[in-house]
Amino acid sequence: MADDTKPRVLVVDDEPDMLELLQDALSDEGFLIETAGSGNDAIKLAKANSPDIVVTDLMLGDCTGLDVIDSLRTNVASDIPAIVITGMGDPETLTEASRYRPVELMTKPLDLDRLRLVVAEELVRRAGYEREKSRHKKLRRLAREINIQRKTIQSRLDSTCADLTVAYRTLSAQMANQQVLLGYQRELIGAKNDDDVFRSLFRLIVHRTGGVFGMALVCDSEAELQIAGRFGVPHPDEVTFCRELSKPLIDMVLAEPQCTLIDTGETPELFSESIRKFLPGLSALMIPLIPTQGELIGLVILYRKGEQPFTDADMELAEAIAQPTAIAVRRND
Repeated sequence: MADDTKPRVLVVDDEPDMLELLQDALSDEGFLIETAGSGNDAIKLAKANSPDIVVTDLMLGDCTGLDVIDSLRTNVASDIPAIVITGMGDPETLTEASRYRPVELMTKPLDLDRLRLVVAEELVRRAGYEREKSRHKKLRRLAREINIQRKTIQSRLDSTCADLTVAYRTLSAQMANQQVLLGYQRELIGAKNDDDVFRSLFRLIVHRTGGVFGMALVCDSEAELQIAGRFGVPHPDEVTFCRELSKPLIDMVLAEPQCTLIDTGETPELFSESIRKFLPGLSALMIPLIPTQGELIGLVILYRKGEQPFTDADMELAEAIAQPTAIAVRRND
């Protein structure tokens, strides 16, 4: 079995005696020698087992040694070193051979000691080159791995920072909303009547969400919801319009007593024909006033006419102030 740890030398010559001479000369150096008596045989051997160096005669029976070198560097390894031996010393031949960048161009009669020295030095140089190439390959692989890790860590850091930013903004918004709600509740404590309560509510809505119209309804002695106040900027709508707008909205709240948002333009058939021409673009937000579970004592209806529609934040605000407002109204009874 061949020792794969030894440097592999491919010797090519079409003269059997010369081939044997070269084999004997290089075998003494501890190299693994493979011999080929033709260019085609040399190419087949090299494709099966890539040599570390090629020693070839210039003139072979089926091709030239330069053809062999060209084929190996094209099909096996582009950096295979080669030593070319020639019995032709004319400048033209030597110039042609030099174009293939041989390690050395040796002429006959051959100096075997020189050949052994050149082969040994080139294999030492090549071994060092291979070690350096392997080292650089490992360094490039480690650099890629480190770069991937860096990008992964950076991505995680960016994601964490983004999550923290979102969490901070959410917490800040919640704290701001709590401050608003606490301020509103303090204002309700000082309210002396329902007018004060609804005036505080209207100011809060306008301050937090923008211009809005609305009406406040409270239950009369017959437990029927009646309009107790109207508001709007620059002035409230007529009581007739407010009454007609509120009728189907009251029915909705009685059927499902919770904060509800509706686009009246999408369901005009629910409303009196007398106000239908005003419904396109009108969105309404109903805030039932329920101080204790199952007890509806009033209703606030907010609406906008063609302006920016109510948002989820408006709905959250309505849900937050509904019960404190109901408790303040109950206190004034």
